[in-house]
Amino acid sequence: MMRAAISAIHHVLPSRRLTTAELEGRFGAKQVQSIASLSGIRERRVVEPGMTAADLAFAAADRLLTERGLAREEIDLLILTTQTGDFQIPGTAFVLHERLGLPQTCAAYDLVQGCAAFPYSLAVAQGMFATGLARRALVLNTDALSTMIHPRDRTLVTLHGDGAVATLLDPAIADEGLLAFQFGTDSSGWRYLCTPASGARHPRDEKTRQETTDETGSVRTAEHLQMNGQAVFHFAIHKIPAVVLEALRKFGVSLAEVDLVILHQANRFMMQQIYKKLGVPEGKQFFYLEDVGNLSGAATPAALSEAVRQGRVRAGALVLLVSFGVGLSWGVVLMRIGKGGLAPVAASTELTLAEMTSNP
Repeated sequence: MMRAAISAIHHVLPSRRLTTAELEGRFGAKQVQSIASLSGIRERRVVEPGMTAADLAFAAADRLLTERGLAREEIDLLILTTQTGDFQIPGTAFVLHERLGLPQTCAAYDLVQGCAAFPYSLAVAQGMFATGLARRALVLNTDALSTMIHPRDRTLVTLHGDGAVATLLDPAIADEGLLAFQFGTDSSGWRYLCTPASGARHPRDEKTRQETTDETGSVRTAEHLQMNGQAVFHFAIHKIPAVVLEALRKFGVSLAEVDLVILHQANRFMMQQIYKKLGVPEGKQFFYLEDVGNLSGAATPAALSEAVRQGRVRAGALVLLVSFGVGLSWGVVLMRIGKGGLAPVAASTELTLAEMTSNP
């Protein structure tokens, strides 16, 4: 059975920075500093008006393909995973297929998934490789949740940023590539991260645009993303360590054999608690959220991309990726980096509005 392997990865962030100082002016220094001390997030990257998650994904993919000198006609699968597509119909993958100049022989489709997006999209691509339906795939994970959050929702504004990651998959050699997956869902918590008026169940109207203020002072409407932070935190620190240990048992691998463990970059304190429960030593931990925020579905692949850029992903390394959140869902991926290693893409990781409009 043919397996897929990551042959290149690149992430892109909007150049606009939402600083802690700016948020202190909006919410007050004491409240913002309290959240920052726990989350570990000091700055967020957010899209400018007129910029979308698809624009970030296009930049990530275009820069990766251009720098690697890859012929666009060789891409036979495009998977876009996002919660913030350009349209409800058609899927944004079709829009990006055109913008990237991919061939008509390339399959393209959207997956709607949140924080666990990367494992899911990799697994779907792996399935296409296994059945012989793809030999070179472009997986795009992108979200711009800042466009779905009320600007006076203190809990969410202080945590979330926007970003996109392009991952190139090629056939694996020998025992390299995507080795194993584990997935799960606790749907009793689907309401904990939800935008109530965002689809057919609750159409938008004057009532859904009415603002409400909760006991913490956060403002939102039914048309904005809402989160039960306490419930999500409880799920993460109590469920995810057990999920990881179960996955390792299934994979037949010990934590001692794993060289790097990358968790969903949601909250530094949450991640530290999970690492501690698992007994992951500091040298195998990785954090990439202080200057970018929680990138939702792009968070885990962006962390992997940044780890590659920092030289933390060596040739032949065994890497464990753990993503979790919206749904409530989770996904675990075990992968072996090829003997040739993963060379970082030298292209810029920033996208300005001027660059975007000059290259639509």
